[in-house]
Parts: sequence; C-alpha cells; structure tokens
Amino acid sequence: MKNIFLLSTIINSANVGSNGMSDDLKGAIITALVTGLISIIGFVVTNTSMKRNFKNELKRQRDSIVLEKMSTMPYEVLALMDELIESDRIQNETIKKRDREQNLKHFKEIMNTIYSYGSEAAIKIISLIQKENYASSQNSNCADKYRMITSYVLLATQIKYDVTEISVSPELWFQMRMTDYLIYKDDFKNANNKLIDELKLKTEFKIK
Repeated sequence: MKNIFLLSTIINSANVGSNGMSDDLKGAIITALVTGLISIIGFVVTNTSMKRNFKNELKRQRDSIVLEKMSTMPYEVLALMDELIESDRIQNETIKKRDREQNLKHFKEIMNTIYSYGSEAAIKIISLIQKENYASSQNSNCADKYRMITSYVLLATQIKYDVTEISVSPELWFQMRMTDYLIYKDDFKNANNKLIDELKLKTEFKIK
C-alpha cells in the first residue's frame, strides 16, 4: 500500500511540474520513475524472500544434525545403565575396575553429546546424574538405587520425546524389564515423580 501511494505521489508531482513539457517528455519521465520504483520493489521482495529461505534452510540443517546425533541416545543411555548394573555384580575387582573405566568413558561420551545437541530438559537430567554419581563415589551411603535407575530411564524417556515427540510413561520400561516391578513400584514411583517435580519435567512422565 505504501508503494502504491508513493507511485501515485511521484506521478502527480511529475504532472504538476511538467506543464511546460511536451507529452512525450512527460511520458518518458513517468515511465522512468515507474520502472525505477518497480525495480526497487522487486529487489526488496526478492531480498526478503532469499533471507526467509536461508533461515528456513539453516533451521532444517540444524534440526537434521540434532536428529542425527540424538536419535540413538535413548538406546545408549539405557545400554549404559545396564552396563553399570552388571558391573556392580562383578566379584573380580580387576574386571570390575576395567568395566568401570569403560563405563565412565561411555558416560562422558553420552554427556558430551547431550550437552552439545540435547534439549534443556535432557541436559538437566544428565547434569543431575553426574552430580549424584560424584556424590555417591565420595560416600556410598548417598547412593539411592531407585533414584539412580529412575534418572537414567527418565533421561531416555525425555530424549525419546525430544527426537520423536512421542510421550511415554517411564513405568512402561519398568514393567518391560523388571519381573518384580510390582513389589518395588512405590519406591520407583516416588523416585520418578520426585525427580520430575525437582527438574520441572513433563507431568506426562509421572507414574500414577
């Protein structure tokens, strides 16, 4: 609308100031003005469109990289948790130490990937796991196995949602993997729901 008004103003100005000009000259001036204005409008529209397309392409590439990096993380997190549980059952101290070193390396790789490409919620969970892992390494009495297992399951659940937008209850994992889950359901439920409240995660992840 502003461009149309500007065009009208230019043409009217040309008409007012050209009483002494021939019709051919007036026509040439108006044509030149209109052509110039159309070129300017075309440049602005093209430039705006190119910027929008660039932003969209940049976002698409960014989302593609994040998806590629995070798509296997739920599996990696749960696999690491299984490795940690199995490591605790090893009696031979030499083998246990070797496994712990491998698990620590695996954990650092997961932590770096999540920090680099994960959502804020996923980073909150992995940060809490790291903090509590350190606390339990200094004092084994600080370890809470229900909270530890639940935090890994919640992390996998959160990343699954980030990648697929599919929201599932962590309880499904407990039901799938633990034959005696009903015996310990209240313990896992309390640990799970408390973590969700602490970290302000999705309420859909709560166990009812």
